[in-house]
Amino acid sequence: MKKNILLIAALALLTLGFTSCEKKSAGLTSTTYYADIQLEGDDYMIIAKGSTFTDPGFSATMAGKDVTAEVAVMSDVDTSKSGVYYVNYSMVNADGFPASVTRTVVVLDPNDAVEGFWVCDPESYRTNANTGAAVAYGDAFEILILNNGDGTYDVDDMLAGWYCQRAGYGESYAMRGIITIDDAGNISLEKSYVPGWQDGADKLENGKYDAAAQTISYDLTYAGYLIFTVSLSKEEVEL
Repeated sequence: MKKNILLIAALALLTLGFTSCEKKSAGLTSTTYYADIQLEGDDYMIIAKGSTFTDPGFSATMAGKDVTAEVAVMSDVDTSKSGVYYVNYSMVNADGFPASVTRTVVVLDPNDAVEGFWVCDPESYRTNANTGAAVAYGDAFEILILNNGDGTYDVDDMLAGWYCQRAGYGESYAMRGIITIDDAGNISLEKSYVPGWQDGADKLENGKYDAAAQTISYDLTYAGYLIFTVSLSKEEVEL
């Protein structure tokens, strides 16, 4: 969206006088316009590992003028590796003010049964071990699991959205975890970390991956007395 800034000279006259205006507006245009960058296609894309990423395109205007050719595009998309990647489209106007938009590209391996998006069963729950009180998740929060290529999997939130999504605290309160799954489907937690609180899980118990049912379940103890009993189901994604 085009954003108009008040005339710098007029504002200065009202507040500091004409002399001050001349100093503060030196080198700036009388009106500043920001580039309006519009993405074509989806701003969140999911593609198959090993495929070719084709940017759907974009357009940009500023003060009614087509400035698409002036937009810089930076991308870290690597379709040879599973992961979350970003394509950034940016432009700086004549007064040095930037405008940018970002497209997210998720690369998934269609041949990996574990990798992909998983949905938390709303009946999953958190128990306070001190009081025995249990509270259900109440919603189907989504998490992403990616193969690290070294025998481990990266889980973007071992708490299955409890603080990040349910409480609305944001991504800093998701518990990123690294897990392993043995041939019998037993899940072990190797590492975990919550940036917002700079801590991690105490332990994971009863971790199980059911390949036939495409489900994951576990009990995760956090902060010494909170036990998250989580059940996840694999979400079908068309690649």
